[in-house]
Amino acid sequence: MSAATTENSSGPRTLRRGLQILQTLQAHDESGLSVTELSRLTGLQRPTIYRLLAALTECQFVHTVGKTRRYAASKPTHPHAENEHHLVEIAKPFMRELAFKVGDAVFLVIRENNDSLTLWREIGPYPVQILGTYVNKRQPLGVGSAGMALLAKLDDHTVAQIIEANSHKLDHYGGMTQRELRQLITNTRTRGYSVVGNYAVRGALGVGCALCSSQGHPLLAVSVTAITERMPARRQKEIARLLHQTLEHIAEKM
Repeated sequence: MSAATTENSSGPRTLRRGLQILQTLQAHDESGLSVTELSRLTGLQRPTIYRLLAALTECQFVHTVGKTRRYAASKPTHPHAENEHHLVEIAKPFMRELAFKVGDAVFLVIRENNDSLTLWREIGPYPVQILGTYVNKRQPLGVGSAGMALLAKLDDHTVAQIIEANSHKLDHYGGMTQRELRQLITNTRTRGYSVVGNYAVRGALGVGCALCSSQGHPLLAVSVTAITERMPARRQKEIARLLHQTLEHIAEKM
């Protein structure tokens, strides 16, 4: 085999190996994988993996997890990242005011396909805080109060598709079932705000409200989450009123 032929064949082989590593990392969560684990899963030798990881890291397709020797696939830049940043900047002062007023954590959430995506959170002054989600965290739409507020605003056909797509994930959230999820949707539509407890976080209860476009499409949701003892029915209703006020302020600035 000539040198030119060897060079031509080695390029695609290196690319395939690099893609194999990237796809393996993408199939795992943000805790990442070690080189030993990558070697076991891909069948590649450690020196090869180190070399390809260096190239993938340099190109920002892969990153190291904190100060560990583990590697994770980098999240692609979201196409609406600029709009989301603008939304966060609008919502921040109103969320901060609400968190100070109620004492508990306030979350800003949007829908992304079948998931909810947390854009921002503000922590209140009450000594015990429920921080069940964090910025950039995704979870099945509806398992949290903000996600439920968004889900309940969608049409029945879309709701059915989302529930079916997420059916295999629901049990990981406090043993939630499709039937329970549908009942929560009905409850949310009836009362005009969501109340979800003990699913995403045990011992926590959240109240959420969604902001919709003029066509009725849910744009975003804001929720307040606290320990269950701080959330009797009367307070849930009062928090929902404050959430609607907060959403009105946000809508005025959008």
